[in-house]
Amino acid sequence: MTVRPPKHTGSASSAVVNAVEAEVIAEQAASLARSARRLEKALATLAAFDAGTALPAPDAGRPVLRTRPEILAEAREALWFLMVQREACGFRDSGEVFSAYGIPAEIGAGLIEPRTNWRRRPRWL
Repeated sequence: MTVRPPKHTGSASSAVVNAVEAEVIAEQAASLARSARRLEKALATLAAFDAGTALPAPDAGRPVLRTRPEILAEAREALWFLMVQREACGFRDSGEVFSAYGIPAEIGAGLIEPRTNWRRRPRWL
């Protein structure tokens, strides 16, 4: 998806639609940035924990993470939110996220856990 600026065709109603379009695009970009910052903070927390240094303070409303499994769960959730937000903005290649942020394999591998019994394939397939 390419982000295009709204175009004004001349009528008052189309100007309102274009203004709303611009606001939606701006909100998508802001949400994508918030998701990216959350992932960056989770990765920094994991790196600090692994290095044995002081952990960064959590954002307001977020729990204090004390164990490695809690930090990994937070990083997986942040990665998932970023991938969903990117898809909502039209960016379909999630491989770019893994390479750009240097996602450790243990975060990416645990992102989607397989479910064994929740849905079975029909017999005719």
